[in-house]
Amino acid sequence: MITEEKIYLKGFRSWAEINKKRLINNVDIIYKHTGKDILAVVKADAYGHDAGKVSRILQDIPYIKYLCVATAEEGKELRRSGIDKDILILGGVLPDEVKCFKDYNLVPVISDFYQLKTVKENNIKKVHIKIDTGMHRLGFFMEDIPEIVRNSEGLEIEGIMSHFPSADIDPELTERQIDIFKAAVDRFRSYGINPSIIHLQNSAGLMYRCDYCSAVRVGISIYGEKPSASFSLPVKTVMSVKSKIITVKKLKKGEAVSYGGTFRASADMKIGVVAFGYADGLPRELSNKGYFLIKDRKVRIIGNVTMDMTIVDLTGMEDIKPMDTVTIVGKDIKNEIYFEDIAKICGTIPYEIMCRISKRVKRVVV
Repeated sequence: MITEEKIYLKGFRSWAEINKKRLINNVDIIYKHTGKDILAVVKADAYGHDAGKVSRILQDIPYIKYLCVATAEEGKELRRSGIDKDILILGGVLPDEVKCFKDYNLVPVISDFYQLKTVKENNIKKVHIKIDTGMHRLGFFMEDIPEIVRNSEGLEIEGIMSHFPSADIDPELTERQIDIFKAAVDRFRSYGINPSIIHLQNSAGLMYRCDYCSAVRVGISIYGEKPSASFSLPVKTVMSVKSKIITVKKLKKGEAVSYGGTFRASADMKIGVVAFGYADGLPRELSNKGYFLIKDRKVRIIGNVTMDMTIVDLTGMEDIKPMDTVTIVGKDIKNEIYFEDIAKICGTIPYEIMCRISKRVKRVVV
């Protein structure tokens, strides 16, 4: 039975297909390119892909050393979904999260002395230390290293990390960060601290050399989106988002559609209503601008995107009928819509579009 039939019979009008083969192939491409272990970022529900499903695929791959999420709550959800891989909490630890860290065996990234004090006082042993090399969001500064060392007795500093804010657009800053971070790693080593996991490169940072690092920490690229125009690795989109046409009707010349009547027919038309709206994650910015694929043909969105439905122009497409599958994102037959394509229309980034796909859209691994 085809995927569409399986999902529809379960009562879902819209669904997202998570391509297991592509996900594994993407991380394999990254591993072969870098020769380094991978810390796979699965925060924000794996960028909308379903963190549990993605993590269950990734956790058995030997070179995936950590699954990374933003908060202790996300880590707890992974453990409760059966994940036993090491989990790194990128957003650090707050005092009221200590029990969660202990109960679910989570590892915090420590980026200030308040958090360092919290882990010491609460007997959390293993940590990663974050150094601020230029993003100025989280992280210790270089001059803090002696005090970090003085206050880390009894801790296992397993990892040292930093983060690139502009690897896709600012090579000069990025190269400077690489140098600063190397100096920080050397400084720790001068005090006898030799972390086994040194990670700096994000997806955009894979295009830079960082030989002294032992691992890469990547998110968007494992899901098949390219973080910059210069990104040359042949990763492929992992998630395809699909829906159904729920009705087809005629629109007469001069008639308007959807809320606000922002589209008015200049001639008689055939239109279709797709069971996908902004509550499912479709940006309202696509109103009168975006398009879907039906039977490998582009169909334009007309009128305002609504909460649960979107109207499309089917004029001249006599073979399209209710219950036909609509591709919101992904490959149809030959044509494909990428998250990047939608992001460009909306004036945003692919990350945001991925994360918008709501829980109402059933995720299924194919």
